[in-house]
Amino acid sequence: MLAVNSKKIIIDNHRVYHIDIAGDPANPPILLLHGFTGSHSSWAPLLPALLPYRRLIIPDLPGHGESFLSSDLDEMTMTVTAHDLKAILQLLGIQRTGILGYSMGGRLALHTALCNRELVECLILESSTAGIPNFKEQMARRQQDESLADEIESRGLAWFVEYWSHLPLFSTQSRLPSTIKEREQNIRLGHNPYGLAQSLRAAGTGRQESLWPELPYFQIPTLIITGRDDEKFVKIGHQLHQQLALSQFLIIDNAGHTVHLEQPERFLSVVIEFLQTIKMR
Repeated sequence: MLAVNSKKIIIDNHRVYHIDIAGDPANPPILLLHGFTGSHSSWAPLLPALLPYRRLIIPDLPGHGESFLSSDLDEMTMTVTAHDLKAILQLLGIQRTGILGYSMGGRLALHTALCNRELVECLILESSTAGIPNFKEQMARRQQDESLADEIESRGLAWFVEYWSHLPLFSTQSRLPSTIKEREQNIRLGHNPYGLAQSLRAAGTGRQESLWPELPYFQIPTLIITGRDDEKFVKIGHQLHQQLALSQFLIIDNAGHTVHLEQPERFLSVVIEFLQTIKMR
């Protein structure tokens, strides 16, 4: 049985984060950041393989799972959450950590590294981006995100989960076993619809600032992972690799956006190999 210690950590007296912690405190830590509509539970299948190498710190991000949501969008932005993560780690006695982020969690990983460069030992970015560099495209995406947030509130969680699950971005998940698809569906259905809507408004790709101009200044070992069938993020992955001086880029066959679900053994293999290299630094 995997031993997981769950905590509630309060920042600024009112922002409550649910955190799962697992593994030997003597091991170097890694922060696992889920994607939009995910939660700490999203990482559960990967934990046994990672535990021999790292102490795992697994939060629910704002608007998700058992963590806080707010009517004040400023409290749920990427920048505020990045600073909150540093405060959480310090309360746990952690001064330096690796970060593995999937999709939205990868965007947050980059923000966290930008805000707290001395904190981040290494980055693993799965199917992620540094934002939208073109202002007009960013504003169009922001409008789309805000419209979808309004629909989540007006049409409800069941409608949204059905809509989200059938986006072309996730079409390769049709190859997943039914048990895994059902598990992902249940995680999505476990959220507060207002929390997801506020997350989109505050931390969606259209809302976050573009970090592309900052990437050449990053001196953090980074592993970039995409699925070969996710053409959009393969292209973005190449762009990230070109901008991040200390990066490696791996494209995994027979996988789309959710590489860790679609090819878990290969995903874990490359992640663990990377972490072992970092450990020797």
